[in-house]
Amino acid sequence: MKSLLLLLGLSIIPGIISDSICQPPIDELVHSLDQLYRSDDSYAEMSMHIVTPHWERTLTMKAWSLGIDKTFIRILSPAREAGMASLRIGTEMWNYLPNTSSTVRIPSSMMAGSWMGSDITNNDIVREITYADDYTYSYTTDTTLTGVQTDGVVYIELFPKSSTAVVWSGIVFAVRIEDTMPLWEKYYDSHGDLIKTVTYSDVQEMDGRIIPAQMQVIPADKEDQSTTITWSHAEFNRGLDTSIFSLSNLQSGE
Repeated sequence: MKSLLLLLGLSIIPGIISDSICQPPIDELVHSLDQLYRSDDSYAEMSMHIVTPHWERTLTMKAWSLGIDKTFIRILSPAREAGMASLRIGTEMWNYLPNTSSTVRIPSSMMAGSWMGSDITNNDIVREITYADDYTYSYTTDTTLTGVQTDGVVYIELFPKSSTAVVWSGIVFAVRIEDTMPLWEKYYDSHGDLIKTVTYSDVQEMDGRIIPAQMQVIPADKEDQSTTITWSHAEFNRGLDTSIFSLSNLQSGE
């Protein structure tokens, strides 16, 4: 999940910038944003709570990742979805449907579609980009993008390079200086209109890392709708059996 999967930073007082105030090296800050959740390999237990104007539900799941190009997710509950799974290798993605014992490859035409009815897309899961390599970036004090700026928070604006295949034209991050935790990120289209907001909260230590254990995605064009992902357990760089990331494991239901 990518992309489900991101972020971090250092020191400046936004909105009161002067030559006497030393900004943190922005390259280091953007690199830390890339590395917040990223690792050689990872295992996580999490829940995903989806809210729409007409219904809401919570899925529990386990997820494994290997580098930046392999992801495996297995749904545990509720009973109707239990056993469903997604496998991503590079830009390829497959879903397993236990009710019909079928494996479905996701075509490129459906990559922008919702994953499990959430505000996370298939593209979010397979995306292999990094902020440091695939974006240009700078500090910003533009309150039309950041809103009212807060002391102790640094704001960074990122623009995708021409070779970066994404549907947004810019991202703005807010990062708390005190503990270098991300507070939110906002995605904008080419007209400067907000596409979605992602917020981060519930900072915890998991397997020696300090990370936000909760992430909420709020689409700008869908009123009263959101997807909240909460990590209950995570392990990093423990070594994974590569057979996890295979079609046979996808179809095993285990």
